[in-house]
Amino acid sequence: MTQMQQDPLAGLFGDPFQGTARGEAIRIATEKERKPLKGRIPGEAGIWIFIIGDLIAFSIIFLVIVSARMDEPEVFEASRHSLHIEFGALNTLLLLVGSLLVVRAIRAMRTGSGGAPLLFGLTWLCGLIFVVNKGIEYSMLINDGHSIDENLFYGYYFIGTALHLFHLVIGMIGMFVAYRISKRAVHTNREMQLAEVFGAYWHLVDLLWVILFPLLYLMRV
Repeated sequence: MTQMQQDPLAGLFGDPFQGTARGEAIRIATEKERKPLKGRIPGEAGIWIFIIGDLIAFSIIFLVIVSARMDEPEVFEASRHSLHIEFGALNTLLLLVGSLLVVRAIRAMRTGSGGAPLLFGLTWLCGLIFVVNKGIEYSMLINDGHSIDENLFYGYYFIGTALHLFHLVIGMIGMFVAYRISKRAVHTNREMQLAEVFGAYWHLVDLLWVILFPLLYLMRV
């Protein structure tokens, strides 16, 4: 019988079924179940249509922000300096780490090597810390006297980051569902596709923030 393929993170997170008859049975069942998935785009066509549409919508928002920045450079530059860049930088790191964890989790589900529930759980935790961090940042800005109607910069800042935060919360729900799916011993094609859909959506949330962060926090006029 072929030895179970090792995952690079197996030593770190452990695999309770590694080297056991049950573990080998799970591997054979999952490989047989997932064989038709080879050579296809991860997830479903619908999620990619949604991602493209969402990217177009946010691209319009990004262009509007850039245009407004060109119209009122002094206001945007002064307002940018009033932001707490350390919060934005930490949130960027959290989402990048979360995306890496999602990639590892999906791979663990495909190979049946174990560790996927923990990886999805850690991704969800990254999202939770992001939400708490953003809430603290909002509170500090409001206490400093800033609001959505203060000027164009803060109008776009609160609208843009709130829309992204809404996307992130949906992504966290997806990570929770993926976590529940990954805890099952055997995953069907449909369950694997669903986990990939949530993974693709999380990468969208990450990409949007990677653009939004420098646009609001770093870009000089």
